[in-house]
Amino acid sequence: MPKGRAAGTGEGRSAGSLSIGARVRWQEREWEVAAWQGAQVTLVPEDGGVVPQAVSYRWLVGGEDFAVLPAGPASAADGALPRGWQGQEGREGEAALWQARMVEIDTGLAPGRSEHEQGFGPGTTLAQRCAAMSARLAADGIRCSAHTLADKRRKWKTAGENPAVLLPRPRDKRPGGFTDPRCLAAMQEVVTRRAPASDVTIDLIREEVEDLLRSRYGDEFDSDPAAAAALLPSRSVFYLRMKESGLANVLAQPTRARAALACAPSLPYGGREIILRPGQVTQADTTPLRILACGDDGRPTATEMTALIDVASHSVCALMITPSRPQDAVTGRPGQATRAIDLTLMLAQTFAPWPVMPGWDPLAAAAVSSLPFGALRAADERFTKATAARPVIRPELIVYDQGSPYVSEHFTSVCDRLRIARRPARKRTPSDKPLAEHFFITLAHRFSQHIQHGWQGRSHRKRGRGIERMPLYTITELQQMAQEWVALDYQQTPDAGLRDPLRPGIVLSPNDMYAVQVARSGYRAMPLSPAHNRMFLLPKWVTPGRNGFMINHRTYQPTRPDAGHYRAILLLGSSKLPGRDGKWECRFNPYRPERVWLHDHTAGTWVTCDFRLRHLLTDPWTADMWQEHAEQRQAAGGSERDEEAIALALARRERRRRSRKPPPKRTGAEPPFQGLELETEQPAEDPYAGLEEFDLSTLRAYPALPISPLAPSSLPGLPALPAGADSADGRPGVGHGQAPHPLTALFPADDGKEPSISAAGAPRADWEVIEAELLDDLDPEGTEDTDNLWEPYHGGPRRPDTTSRQPAGPGPPPPLDPASGGVAGPHRGKREER
Repeated sequence: MPKGRAAGTGEGRSAGSLSIGARVRWQEREWEVAAWQGAQVTLVPEDGGVVPQAVSYRWLVGGEDFAVLPAGPASAADGALPRGWQGQEGREGEAALWQARMVEIDTGLAPGRSEHEQGFGPGTTLAQRCAAMSARLAADGIRCSAHTLADKRRKWKTAGENPAVLLPRPRDKRPGGFTDPRCLAAMQEVVTRRAPASDVTIDLIREEVEDLLRSRYGDEFDSDPAAAAALLPSRSVFYLRMKESGLANVLAQPTRARAALACAPSLPYGGREIILRPGQVTQADTTPLRILACGDDGRPTATEMTALIDVASHSVCALMITPSRPQDAVTGRPGQATRAIDLTLMLAQTFAPWPVMPGWDPLAAAAVSSLPFGALRAADERFTKATAARPVIRPELIVYDQGSPYVSEHFTSVCDRLRIARRPARKRTPSDKPLAEHFFITLAHRFSQHIQHGWQGRSHRKRGRGIERMPLYTITELQQMAQEWVALDYQQTPDAGLRDPLRPGIVLSPNDMYAVQVARSGYRAMPLSPAHNRMFLLPKWVTPGRNGFMINHRTYQPTRPDAGHYRAILLLGSSKLPGRDGKWECRFNPYRPERVWLHDHTAGTWVTCDFRLRHLLTDPWTADMWQEHAEQRQAAGGSERDEEAIALALARRERRRRSRKPPPKRTGAEPPFQGLELETEQPAEDPYAGLEEFDLSTLRAYPALPISPLAPSSLPGLPALPAGADSADGRPGVGHGQAPHPLTALFPADDGKEPSISAAGAPRADWEVIEAELLDDLDPEGTEDTDNLWEPYHGGPRRPDTTSRQPAGPGPPPPLDPASGGVAGPHRGKREER
């Protein structure tokens, strides 16, 4: 895709219906998609001006003039049924009979005959042949005029002599007959409104329908009696419409059943969908996992699992395990369950391959599974040998229950941005998403009950004893175990409900079924950049200021590289977005709240901001832990806005967690659950990118460095010390090419300033460490004054005094010469020899 073009812009708008046989516009020509293998699409020109071309899918949909053209009338000439004429299966004999009649009318000869019938000779016209065929059909008891036969022939020729158009089109029964649709809608509304009340008769329903119609369309009732009679049918017709629409049966049901039907969305349920490709329809559901886990505070906590199942291949697109706890009746602490951020993090799994984690079984890799690993790797470079045996399926439609996280504004906005349609299931109707319900049963039989530490059983009455005292797994560990089970067992186990139409006798696994379907529909890689991944995070509208901005009483300030961009936002002032009161959009992850991203919609870029007191919180923490400590401080009489005190309390808690002794027969408090980590940071540039491959056989061994820091260097080719400077062992440099000590550049200059960074790039911190090590090495017993020892180096180059020397021996340390800053008198030579 060309640089600067948003990923998925053209693809999501016009390439969603791209398939084999589709007509597209590309490079100012019209093409037909003839084949699709991996990432290569074969295009055949319709005008025949150029030869067929095989292009990359991303290059095709990234073209400026790319568009999918609607199917024309020529699409019916290939023998397939045209649009609007499906449902003619089983009528091939009747179609063949009409085909023979049309051929005889058109040519004068019936198929398989060499002589003309009477009225179909060479000298007859088309009108005469139509009249002769009409008379023959009338003799057989079929009424069909010559004009009708002429119209049939014209339609037959337009459709490319397709016999399917000769069959009479089945007429759909008109729902409600000739009753006014406004009356039918009023009947549905009244029955829905009376659903939670006590049962009533159809006569009372008719009276309320009449009152409702009079209140809305009173002018028609008063002005024209004929219009009033057409708007409200008679009593007998009203009873008939109530029975035909099923509203009469609804009134006869119990109150609970009527209330359940009334809250169901008005969608055409009951029809069987035709699903041909992975991701076309998916089902999502959340259920208790019935496995205890180790919570953030080290105590046992319940868990929930959310799974997204593909209907076409029965594959697990993504799953998410989250902590769950009820509201504390004593402290009033709110409960915790699956939230909208958990659903979006789960949805992010569907756009990238899942890696094989350390310790997994080698058979859980995609390279050794039944997935078409070679074709997938050619189409998507993210598939490697370390990829788990779970397909990447992008959902197009999600069927979900009516839980609050699924209908939240955040989940809805993320689905809209990713162009994922949603369809709610009816309440207390598990048949609307049967695969998701059946997956949880399979999970309990083949995964949950094998987790001995934490498995609670299928009901409270069958719960084991002492589960809370067991060494429980953390939620992150349970997540990895479930992912390994999906890749190793679930995706590779044959399912009786998966059959290939070409091989109906063979039972396929979800991976096998995916391999069959992806060969027909193709694979389209959609890698998401860090900027796209930030859209999965929670939005927060903030007002930037000079000292940063606040999110849940935490101050965030821009990082050093983005400080200039943040000042530009401050100069703009208001965001000028409608309905936002001048605030700016900010995205943050409540599981990792130490860093947020401020969105600049004017430039389409992001500003990275960190928590002001991030340096105090070196351990993992979450927004829930911050809120807990804020509530504790508020209960103690403090303020929840005192972020310094809350941060210190949170840091002390984590230090106590690491230092305290773990309780017996239980794992200690583990790091908090932080969800799934998204790649929201920009990847660092590789400094070795673009370098040619180096031949390791040409490398030469580097000479070993001296062990002692003060030993003379044996490296050849190093420049000598400048004239007048002393060598590392205390002797004056004579300038004859003697190599200096490697640490010479770290010593200060004559001006008494701090040493600068050497040509080798040694930073100041390294210089301080090296100086401390040298001080320790020179006097390990602490018998000499190290400050005075380094004084000659800070005062300038030393000049040895060779006039007087004394033998080394025990005795008091030599006095210091205040004038020269070194050792006074004859002891100077002794110090230089050292």
